[in-house]
Amino acid sequence: MKKVYEKKCSKLEYILMVVRNIFSIVFVKQSCILFAFYLINYIHGRRMAKIGKNCHISPTVLMRYPERIIIGNECLLNHNNILQAGKQSAVIKLGDYVMCGPNVSMFAYNHGMENSDIPMIKQPYMENDIIIEDDVWIGAGSIILAGAKINKGVVVAAGSIVTGELPTNSICGGVPAKVIKMRG
Repeated sequence: MKKVYEKKCSKLEYILMVVRNIFSIVFVKQSCILFAFYLINYIHGRRMAKIGKNCHISPTVLMRYPERIIIGNECLLNHNNILQAGKQSAVIKLGDYVMCGPNVSMFAYNHGMENSDIPMIKQPYMENDIIIEDDVWIGAGSIILAGAKINKGVVVAAGSIVTGELPTNSICGGVPAKVIKMRG
């Protein structure tokens, strides 16, 4: 086996690389796209969604179809949360005191797949409300799908996929999420 030695760049070489990239057309173009994405998904989302008092919403939260997103009081939406309400009528409704860990995704719609003669991307969407009641904690990396209902006081374990209804004051986890035990 042949030994390979990596040549490390000096600090000056790193600085020159950064300066060259900052003054490139690609950097300017990508910066404009990133700024537009931020404006549409965060600023517009926060303006259009109904958001209660004293909520903490990370600047990396994406809200699609925000006019159909309702967030209660004193909620926490952590980094990289995605809330995609229905394209036509399905809503995402969060009660008071809902906490979402990082990378939680909520999708109130999905692609159709009924007709195998039509590509799935061209089929009509299927959508359904997502309802999350008061005092719920959703662990990091969880996915909440259309039609899910998370009742009051539920803890959803990290990495779970919620497809249906979770009972009040339960601790749930898995794929799909099921009751592990009850709180209290």
